[in-house]
Amino acid sequence: MQTDFVTMAGLDPKHITVILLATFSVILCAEAVPGWEKLSKEEELDLDRQLKLINKPAIKSFQTEDGDVIDCVDIYKQHAFDHPMLKNHKIQMKPTTIPKGIRNHESETTYKSLQYMLGNISCPQGSVPIKRATRKDLIMARHIKSIGFNHPTNTNASTSGIDEGGHHYAGVAYRAFVVGGRANINVWNPSVKVNQFSIASMSISKGPKQQMNNVQVGWGVNKALYPDGSRLYTYWTGDGYQKTGCFNTLCPGFVQVSTKIHLGLNLRPVSTYKGSQFHIAVSIQQDNSTGNWLLTFFNEYVGYWPKALFTTMADGADYISWAGSTYSIITDPTPTMGSGHFPKEGGYGISAFVNSIQIMPNRFYKFVSPLYYVLDTFADVPQCYDVIKNVAKDPNWGAYIFFGGPGNCTFQ
Repeated sequence: MQTDFVTMAGLDPKHITVILLATFSVILCAEAVPGWEKLSKEEELDLDRQLKLINKPAIKSFQTEDGDVIDCVDIYKQHAFDHPMLKNHKIQMKPTTIPKGIRNHESETTYKSLQYMLGNISCPQGSVPIKRATRKDLIMARHIKSIGFNHPTNTNASTSGIDEGGHHYAGVAYRAFVVGGRANINVWNPSVKVNQFSIASMSISKGPKQQMNNVQVGWGVNKALYPDGSRLYTYWTGDGYQKTGCFNTLCPGFVQVSTKIHLGLNLRPVSTYKGSQFHIAVSIQQDNSTGNWLLTFFNEYVGYWPKALFTTMADGADYISWAGSTYSIITDPTPTMGSGHFPKEGGYGISAFVNSIQIMPNRFYKFVSPLYYVLDTFADVPQCYDVIKNVAKDPNWGAYIFFGGPGNCTFQ
């Protein structure tokens, strides 16, 4: 129950590691967690200045039962347009073309986008819902470079078998020209400690390390930020995670359009072992007319990353992956991934899955299921987390993977 409380006026395989490590770089800095309460007065003032820039004046605000504050912000005054490349940007209110081939078969155990909408609460006309940024969000973001970029980036994730500075992953990748991808991602609440993270996501990218462009979407669990469980997240970069890009809307870039779904929303209910299974249906595709990269949640057009943000991905991408990932400081046992059970233990209801995996391989704007042999599996530590791929005869499943594992691995 929300409460109305305020009214105001060609990618090389070695780059798998780069992409997945950067996901954690944006969201988590485990080493920083113990120091959250030790900020200096100057640091606190600096965070407050940043929050003032990010959190635009709200026409109306709501507090959710999870403690989030959702601001209804004038769609033309959202933080995205503080980006210098978007000063004269014209908002794309809807996709130019609706892609063909998307499967959204409903069942009793399938998430409906309606579950995540703001219920009886709606933003005034001309405004969009945006989760209000907090100090914790910014503390995470300011440590982007302290995790991930000090680890090897020239290792093939599928064969390394070593600890990549606490980061681990298992999934499949498609390496060829694409202008979009989609999938149903099974949602769980993996067991993690405060200084750990576990996610499942779809990531699209192009370019060498220093010029890599990337957009991604999925769910993540991190108790330090969100003690109540799995959340929807996005991330983007336009320069290999050097100076551009961020988690959700913490920096100018992503343009929110939906009045119903916001980034960072709580995903529940979640799947249970040998019980009910739930998933989120997500897609990212480049608009044929504008070149913007559009994000869809089930059938709801959420928003987009403008073409102006990108260089190598201005005209398509050449890499897409669907994977589970975890992070833990290397002195601690690793957290669970997905359901916490290996794919070999069983299928549906036992191990986490990503199904109805589809790609948009050309500009005919049609999603298709990739062939079995073009999907490359990768699992850097299969003794901790593993992946199995297949293509089902059932069109509701199509190309799919089961992934994950119990973790609890140590490397020191």
